[in-house]
Amino acid sequence: MTKYPLDTSGQYVPLLLAKEYPEICNCGLVYVDTWPIAPPMLAVFHPDMMSQFTQETSLPKHDMLRKEFMPFTQCKDLLNLEGQEWKAWRSIFNPGFSSKNLLSFVPAMLEEVHVFRAWLKSVAKSGEVVKLEEQAMKVTIDVIGRAVLDTRLHCQTRTNRFYNVMKNQVSWLLVDNSPSTIRKAMNPFRLLMTWNNNRIMKNFFQPHIERSIARHGTPIKGPQTITDLAIKSYVTEVEPVSQSSNANARFINQTIEHLKMFIFAGHDTTASTLSFAFHLLHTNPATLATLRAEHDAVFGTNPSTASATITASPQLLNQLPYTSAVIKETLRLFPPVGTVRRGSASFYLTHPETGTRYATDGLMLYGCSMAEHRLDAFWPRAAEFVPERWLARDGEPLHVRKNAFRPFELGPRNCIGQELAQLELRVILAMTIREVDVCSVYPADGAMVLGELAYQCLVPGTLTGHSKGLMPVTVQLRE
Repeated sequence: MTKYPLDTSGQYVPLLLAKEYPEICNCGLVYVDTWPIAPPMLAVFHPDMMSQFTQETSLPKHDMLRKEFMPFTQCKDLLNLEGQEWKAWRSIFNPGFSSKNLLSFVPAMLEEVHVFRAWLKSVAKSGEVVKLEEQAMKVTIDVIGRAVLDTRLHCQTRTNRFYNVMKNQVSWLLVDNSPSTIRKAMNPFRLLMTWNNNRIMKNFFQPHIERSIARHGTPIKGPQTITDLAIKSYVTEVEPVSQSSNANARFINQTIEHLKMFIFAGHDTTASTLSFAFHLLHTNPATLATLRAEHDAVFGTNPSTASATITASPQLLNQLPYTSAVIKETLRLFPPVGTVRRGSASFYLTHPETGTRYATDGLMLYGCSMAEHRLDAFWPRAAEFVPERWLARDGEPLHVRKNAFRPFELGPRNCIGQELAQLELRVILAMTIREVDVCSVYPADGAMVLGELAYQCLVPGTLTGHSKGLMPVTVQLRE
């Protein structure tokens, strides 16, 4: 790793090892001793072996993940819960994240995207270089606020205390045992800060949840939020929340932890994907032209009427195969996270071709989608940005193989918010890409990873992969 910039995302490590030492890594996995920084790891980047601990058997999340998120959600969220409790809450929240329900929020999403579009146009007029991902985080959290709470957070246009407190809370989490993390853990103010941050976030969420409880059972005008539908499922499957103050408290406290995770994970990862998508479109003009042509065909050739067209027929957003292909190809090259599971003495991975068995006892199994997505063994033209692969039919050279695409993971523990994330991205691209050119700006002699100036990096105080420099861009208005 000394060959690469210090801020290179850890997701690259298994991929770099596979490229540097193919004779060791050609079996699709590698044992890595990261002690004392992190637990010993088995990094897996063969899709069929990744499926063995996520799909065929869904191993529990690794204890390091629980240690990391305990101060944030007390591990009472869908990412960290296990067993029957996880299954029950997943069932409770599934209706709110259904494609049908999310489409009902498209008009509200458009309101927030209009603000983002106006910001892009203001940047174009100023001629400034700005950090795209900073604003992308704000539009994505504004969108999620509408779907989860039916409220406008206005993060794009004003200071939002909840947003700042949430980001501060994340900055206090302990991700490993590195010297900087140990210093953070020893900070005498850390416990006070995390307690106070949780208090503020609870005070923010509680009135919104209580409002949803109060209107439960009465006709609701307009779309039902993810929280509204969760209450409906909870009453049906667990207990009535309107007849017991204890039930109300249980539901409210647990729901707060889920909502914290939904909003944090949803805005952070979607924002980085949006930023990388704009960069990849800028550096691949033929793809950009094809994308714009699809939008002309679906929404009409006048971009100024797109909002009204989409509001009248939100289902048109599901008729954008090339736009979806661009989003998937961006996620293939820059997946924000990978999964970490806990190995055991009784669980072995088996190579699908050789039959060789690999022990997992005492190890953190890391499903490294970044490495798997970029290996020629599983993806034709793996290093290239080729959205057309997502339109290829079975038997064609670019057809995507089974188990290979894993940015949201596969199996029962896949990301519940993946439909919302992809819908957000389609809306934002549909409302902006024909009116502005967003141009990433990196020095030609800047640091690179695998030939990429806009590589995925570690940003202090964050948990997932982000674009280098939070994607510096200029914006130009299109005629």
